[in-house]
Amino acid sequence: MNKKIISEKKSQGLHDAANAALMLAVFVGIWEVVFMLGIWSKISLPSPAMVAESFYKITLNLSLPESVGITLGRLVAAFLISISFGTLIGLAMIRFKGFGKTLNSFSAGLLSFPSIAWVPFSILLIGFNEFGIMFVVIMSSIFSVMISTYSSIRNIPSIYMDAARNMGAKGFTLFRYVTLPAATPSLIIGLRQGWSFAWHAIIGAEILMSIVGLGHILSVGRDFLDMSEVIASMITIFTIGLIVDRFLLYKLEDRIRKKWGLDHHR
Repeated sequence: MNKKIISEKKSQGLHDAANAALMLAVFVGIWEVVFMLGIWSKISLPSPAMVAESFYKITLNLSLPESVGITLGRLVAAFLISISFGTLIGLAMIRFKGFGKTLNSFSAGLLSFPSIAWVPFSILLIGFNEFGIMFVVIMSSIFSVMISTYSSIRNIPSIYMDAARNMGAKGFTLFRYVTLPAATPSLIIGLRQGWSFAWHAIIGAEILMSIVGLGHILSVGRDFLDMSEVIASMITIFTIGLIVDRFLLYKLEDRIRKKWGLDHHR
C-alpha cells in the first residue's frame, strides 16, 4: 500500500514538473516571437538570450549571488521577529478579549497598508541602514501573523475545547493537544501570507534604501536603462519566492498536517 502511494506521488510530481516545463517553454516561445516581431525596441524588451547573457554576467561578477544572500539574510531575520512578536501578541489578544477585538480591527486596517508606504516613515525614523530595511519588512508582515494567530485560535469549535475539558485536559496540556492542532491549518496559512508580505516589502525597501541586495540590482538596471538586468532580477525574485513557498512552507504545512492527522482532504 505504501509503495503504491509513493508511486502515485512520484507520478504526480513528474506530471506537475512536465506541465511546468511546458508552460515555461510556451512562455519563452511567445516572448521570442514578440521580440522578433519588433513591436518594442531591444532596450524596452530584450530577447530571452539577452536576459540569459545578463544572468551570466551578474552571476559571474558575483553581484547576483551576493545580493541573494544579503536579501535572504535580512528577510529571514526580520520575518523571524515578525513571527515571534506576532504570535505573542496574537495570544495576548486571545487572553484579553477587549484588547483583542480592538487590535484585530486596527491590525486589519494596517494589513491593507502598502508596504512601500512604510519606507519614508522608516527613513525618517531610523535612517538608511539595515534596521530601517528590517523595520519595513516587520511592519509589513507582523499584522498578518497577529491576525492569523488570533483568528485561528478564536475560531476553534467550542465543542473541541469542552470535550477536552470534560476528559480532564487543562492548561498546557489543553493547548498542546487540542488548541494547537485545531489551529494549525489557519496558522500555516497566516505564515505563508506573512512570508508573501515580507518578500514584497524587502524588495521595495531595498530599491529605495539599500546599495546592496536584489532590490538594488533592480534599481541599478532601471537607472542604466538595462532591461535585461531588470528582467533577470525579476525572474530571480519570482524563482526564490516560488521555491520558498512551494518547497519549504508548503512542505512544512504538509508535514504538520500529517503529524496532527489533518491531511484527510489531500
